[in-house]
Amino acid sequence: MKAIFAPSLLKIILAFLLLVLSSILWRTYIISTISDTFPWGFPLQFYLAWGPCPPGEICSETNSFFLVLDLVFWYIVSGLVLSAFTRIRR
Repeated sequence: MKAIFAPSLLKIILAFLLLVLSSILWRTYIISTISDTFPWGFPLQFYLAWGPCPPGEICSETNSFFLVLDLVFWYIVSGLVLSAFTRIRR
């Protein structure tokens, strides 16, 4: 169990790639179904912009807590994936 949570460069890189890939896929799906919202983050949406935005108004919001939770979630997933992969290779 400790091996899943032990930090390594491979887990960090994989977690970041999973976060970016899942965010891009989620953003693409949302933009294709709802034309005026532009989210980032999956499973929790940590950034959302919408439009059209009138001049002088802020049409976006950010939630740093959701970003941290997303990073932790994808780090745990990457640990589980790498653990399963090393178990299969043995």
